[in-house]
Amino acid sequence: MQTDALFPFVAFVGQEMLKRGLEIALVNPKAGGILLGGPKGTAKSSIVRACGELCGPRTIVEVPLNATEDMLFGSIDIEYAVNMGERKFLPGILSRANDNILYIDEVNLLRTELLTAILDANSSGVNLVERDGISFSHLVNTTVIGTMNPEEGSLTSSILDRFGMYAEAVNEQELEKRKLIMRRLLDFSHDIAGFKKAYAQQTKELLDRINNAQKTLATVEISEAMMQLAAQMCAKAFCAGHRAEIYMLEAAKAIAALAERSYMLPKDIEEAAQYVLPHRMRKPPEQQEQKQDDQEIEQEQDDQEQQEQDEQDNPPDNSDEASSPPPLPNDDNGETEQDKDNDDTNNDNGEDDKQDEENDQQENPENNAPEEKVDNIDKSFPLPKMILDMGQDRKVRHGSGKRCTTKTDLKQGRYVRSAMSNNKIDDIAFDATIRAAAPYQKMRGDNGCALNIKSEDLRQKIREKRIGSTFLFVVDASGSMGARERMGAVKGAIFYMLQEAYQKRDRVGMIAFRRQKAEVLLPITRSIDLAQKCLQEMPTGGKTPLADGLATALLTLYTKSHRDSDMEPILILVTDGRANYIDESGNNPVDQALAMGEKIGKAGITSVVIDTETDFIKLGIAKDLAKAMNATYYSLKQLSEEQIIRVVRNIGII
Repeated sequence: MQTDALFPFVAFVGQEMLKRGLEIALVNPKAGGILLGGPKGTAKSSIVRACGELCGPRTIVEVPLNATEDMLFGSIDIEYAVNMGERKFLPGILSRANDNILYIDEVNLLRTELLTAILDANSSGVNLVERDGISFSHLVNTTVIGTMNPEEGSLTSSILDRFGMYAEAVNEQELEKRKLIMRRLLDFSHDIAGFKKAYAQQTKELLDRINNAQKTLATVEISEAMMQLAAQMCAKAFCAGHRAEIYMLEAAKAIAALAERSYMLPKDIEEAAQYVLPHRMRKPPEQQEQKQDDQEIEQEQDDQEQQEQDEQDNPPDNSDEASSPPPLPNDDNGETEQDKDNDDTNNDNGEDDKQDEENDQQENPENNAPEEKVDNIDKSFPLPKMILDMGQDRKVRHGSGKRCTTKTDLKQGRYVRSAMSNNKIDDIAFDATIRAAAPYQKMRGDNGCALNIKSEDLRQKIREKRIGSTFLFVVDASGSMGARERMGAVKGAIFYMLQEAYQKRDRVGMIAFRRQKAEVLLPITRSIDLAQKCLQEMPTGGKTPLADGLATALLTLYTKSHRDSDMEPILILVTDGRANYIDESGNNPVDQALAMGEKIGKAGITSVVIDTETDFIKLGIAKDLAKAMNATYYSLKQLSEEQIIRVVRNIGII
């Protein structure tokens, strides 16, 4: 890597955690490398590339994001095979990285199977290649350094665990540091040679310190006490597996060596833990449950305080009924809590007084709360960017978009690998075809062409591309959703999801259920503007036919999938789960909804359930429904606190 025009490592302002972590990784390759994460513009990549002047005899080998398997792991030497008629292995990037530094910029954007193979080879110490008629292996001993911006995608916990250390880049907030950053960048751009000369002495001192630490590393002893301390820290952090202890000790050895000591101190283990534990730390199940319970209790207290405040601001008019007890809080359509209890009792006895009560309310609206109302979209709802990790799909799909990666048989998309094909080849993989034909050139003779290629040599390109998904919003528009302006927050959440869908070129549809049935407000379309208009004008009121809403959604997706086999549906259900509409069968409405949810789950439809239940007494029906649907569950309050909303479908990788 060219280092003449790179910003000096010692001249970077701030980012002390990143620089210290890189020093540890350079001193001890057994520390497992390091992953640097953080927002854009925090100099992650620049700092890593600047390490080139601290590597000594080693070099930084960078992996491009468009790298293919043969580029990374090696393949047949085409030139040698054509000239000599023999197969010979041509080393790839991983071979060049042996005893060097392997740098992967935007590591979260590299194909998952390639990244996993790289980390596996480095962990085992051997790269075994079996392809193109070649069987070859070579040693792999490299320090893997990766950088990533979490806003562009995340890594799985199993991949994160392969990186020994993790450091988070931060935005400098101090005014003086920000001014110093600008000043140094301007000085560097004005006179690169002079700027580097000004920091040459500091660079040499740091390089000497790293070289001396590498020599001291072999003499650093690990005592029983330090092993016990490392084990205790990892156990308290509930780390899965035992990589954490090993990496922690190796990082602590490097820290001791940098301090020119041949023994470790507890402070070395503590500093190493700051790099080894952040991406492995987990909470015990009981604490996770306790945290969830605390959030529910806090939410219940907030709801109760809000309810009491509402009663104080709007006291009931009891001038004509001074001797009567105070009325219970009204819910959906003028029903009191006592009315609900009576309705529940009647339901158990097979009676259907709820329907009669609703008819009475419609005939005498002046005696009840408003039957319908339209809430505005709460655009101040603090929903962060929605990231849907759809993974990769086994099915070959067409279409366009930016949501998920899928195989395609069109001559579009990224060429990821080649394969033999029994059908007509219309997208020839020239590199793979030449590799297949090269060893046989001497036997085939001269046909007037540079290469004599037979039909059995032809290889088909396998491509991947991004396509959009189909979002079907199934929204509870019953009277309970209009209580305490809850629908405004719901519309706000859906509004931001629609904005994300527009950016990813998705299709959307919308179903609302209230009164006695569900209604398709918007057939599946690409018109996000039309979806927002339907969302704005959607009224609330009436009972909750939850089962019919789910049945309508399932029928809509089933019908659409028969017309469009490329559709990748995502069902987003927004409800408080309080199903109370009894149909002609007289069955329990909650049981009907759960049974319909199980059908959706068995259909393998990616689903999300957003629970809007905020009453003081929670029934938890929406959470049970999410389990039946095999759906990702969120409460409306969680959505305002989550940094990333993820929907993960359990589908295989191509």
